[in-house]
Amino acid sequence: MKKIIIACFLMLAVSVTTNAQNKKKTTTPVTKEVVKLTPAEAGEKDGVAISKFLGLDENLTIAFSNLFEMKHQVMQSATETNESKKEMSRIVGLKIEASIDSERLEKLKANTALYNQLLSTDAFEK
Repeated sequence: MKKIIIACFLMLAVSVTTNAQNKKKTTTPVTKEVVKLTPAEAGEKDGVAISKFLGLDENLTIAFSNLFEMKHQVMQSATETNESKKEMSRIVGLKIEASIDSERLEKLKANTALYNQLLSTDAFEK
């Protein structure tokens, strides 16, 4: 009986020491870096995005970049109200509709992520 108790005690001691030697893996939290773009940079980015997606010529790309730059100035302004941001979003949508043909407009509206990015609908829904 003593031998059985001693054997159990030794097995318990060995298992405790083996568990103590295992190191726990620490996970580092994944952080996303947020980059604040200037209105000019953000407008250029949006202009290039719509141009690449729809295959627009250089003149329309420049025109859209200027339009989106104005939009980003309004959206990033601390003094603008939600109503003025909504109005700017509506104006941008109307200018996009007026500048491209219906075929391209349907293609753009089908890509809701890009279309919402261009209109900045998330900027005033907070």
